[in-house]
Amino acid sequence: MADEYDGLPSTFAALCRKADEKQRRKPPDPRIERLRELMNDEVSLDRAYAEINRAHVRGRAAESTLEALMFGLRERGITALEEPKIRARLAKLSETQLIQVGDRLQRLKPKIARAWSADEVAALVSAWEALHVV
Repeated sequence: MADEYDGLPSTFAALCRKADEKQRRKPPDPRIERLRELMNDEVSLDRAYAEINRAHVRGRAAESTLEALMFGLRERGITALEEPKIRARLAKLSETQLIQVGDRLQRLKPKIARAWSADEVAALVSAWEALHVV
């Protein structure tokens, strides 16, 4: 049987076939499919850039905003919640992203930074809620 694994050791080829089959059974990720569409030659670079960076329009902060927030909270702890830049970044988060940040803060490793307590995460949530009062 000739296939893309010809020339590889048989055990490695068998593992590759198994992994490929497992991947084929997974449902397609809509985000990945959308990014593939944006790579089409008919899509301009400007349009692709605009669509990729339009995340905030859909109620989500850009990943860079989320990571900058994480860095500030990790480095300066709960006192960072009083800083205008941190508050501005926090205000941009969706509820899902807020939960993600809280989970990550509670799982911090001691070599990186002290993990946040449940009370500290509750203060984070309260600060986010205060920024989202309409």
